[in-house]
Amino acid sequence: MKVCLRKGYHSVFEDLIKYPPKGVEYVFPPYVVPSKNKIVNNIKRGLFRSYLRFTNNPHALKVNPMGAELIHGCSGILVKNDMPWVLDLEHAASFVGFQAGRLENVRKKVEKYLAGKNCKKIMPWTEAGKMSILNGLDCSGFKEKLEVVYPAIAPRNVAETKSDSVRFLFVSYGFYIKGGMEVLKAFETLSKKYDVELTMISDVPKDIVEKYSGKFKVKFPGLQPREKVLTEFFPNSDVFILPTYTDTFGMVFLEAMAAGKPCIGTDTFAVPEIIGNCGFALPSSKYSWYGKNYLFSMDNWEKFNRFVETTEKPEIVSGIIEKAGLLIQDSKLRRKLGETGLKEVVNGKFSIKARNEQLLRIYREAVE
Repeated sequence: MKVCLRKGYHSVFEDLIKYPPKGVEYVFPPYVVPSKNKIVNNIKRGLFRSYLRFTNNPHALKVNPMGAELIHGCSGILVKNDMPWVLDLEHAASFVGFQAGRLENVRKKVEKYLAGKNCKKIMPWTEAGKMSILNGLDCSGFKEKLEVVYPAIAPRNVAETKSDSVRFLFVSYGFYIKGGMEVLKAFETLSKKYDVELTMISDVPKDIVEKYSGKFKVKFPGLQPREKVLTEFFPNSDVFILPTYTDTFGMVFLEAMAAGKPCIGTDTFAVPEIIGNCGFALPSSKYSWYGKNYLFSMDNWEKFNRFVETTEKPEIVSGIIEKAGLLIQDSKLRRKLGETGLKEVVNGKFSIKARNEQLLRIYREAVE
């Protein structure tokens, strides 16, 4: 079966392309292959979003199917073609490029696409993502098309390293909105009691680097290529930590699980659904970009960023100290949680096998 994959830029699609369902050949429209120049990619995306805002339309395109019998639209990009298509997305706001306040303006247009005869399946990445669709749209015309399909990742067979210190790894773009400041404050306290190391692969502001360098065992290597993080930084760590206030999915949690590392996150959106029993999800509702209805808690992204950056979060700091302390003291617990996460990647809900069996069934049903 030939499937045209109108893929997005998210790393979640890398292991889909690398490990497709048996008997499926993916082809790609030439204009969605990203440039090696990130600036060019950002300009292209910015122009596209500006055009859609000006015309008051959701993210929808007519796709060159490349001879395929089915189109798989990714990341909420709706398909205009008069042929069968399926769609994956992480949140209802994917239909408008996560631009706050825009979904309501184009809601009826989105609903019309999804209720149409050519749309065969709508595949949110998580149950939380499904709830955002149910709460953000009138789903009466397509509710039966909704089916959660979890992204998958292949386990990484990289040699582990040992250390006398317990090594924590923080990986993110968006230092403040991913809880970086709270991590540093917590480890300033933890380092006085335990032999711990912290590596922060992030866009840490220069003044923060200068303030905390030398206070305890902390490294600021800056942003790094994904492959280097997977093959060098994860093997040289014991625990992954990311107390995020914004992630809808957080592919990096799966990367940590694929490396057999326990996780400390928050209960923001689908993070506890991902972490499950392989770590801890700290309560974060006071600071989350998502409300109890799984939709945005504020109407302005810049306002939210300012709020997170300027608001003290003592309960997050104390939560990190408590959960990290448990993992520092108990190597058996670290190993148990790490093995639990790895099992989910090897043969559980985040495994290549589980995802491919589900996708193959969906593709076959779509073209029948």
